[in-house]
Amino acid sequence: NIPARDFAAQLAISEAELVAAHCGFGAARIDPRINHLLTGLEFVGEVTALTRNQGAVHEKISVFNRVITGNNHAMVLGDEFDLRVFPQAWRYGFAVERRHRGGIQRSLQFFDAAGAAVHKVHLRPVSNLHA
Repeated sequence: NIPARDFAAQLAISEAELVAAHCGFGAARIDPRINHLLTGLEFVGEVTALTRNQGAVHEKISVFNRVITGNNHAMVLGDEFDLRVFPQAWRYGFAVERRHRGGIQRSLQFFDAAGAAVHKVHLRPVSNLHA
């Protein structure tokens, strides 16, 4: 039960490689067309958005609203949410389903060219799965 990032490091692979190894078994590759995905997430409702790097983890429960897209950058602005995205850095995307605490945890996970996670969106019980 260690974080995927730590488990991948123990295996000497990137986190993206770890997720890719599960394609067909709970993970599916998706095209990381960030502008389309961010706009579509507006209809999903409440989600947990997670961004991390070596020094920090930022996790926010909110709604993706007021999405502003562009070729070089995109933004999601809201009362409780402020996300700035540089789409060219997002190289790999996956839709992931995994058993977690007796239920199924669904997420969209995005990685940079080195396979490091740049952003994850986890659905919550109130999220609109069909959207």
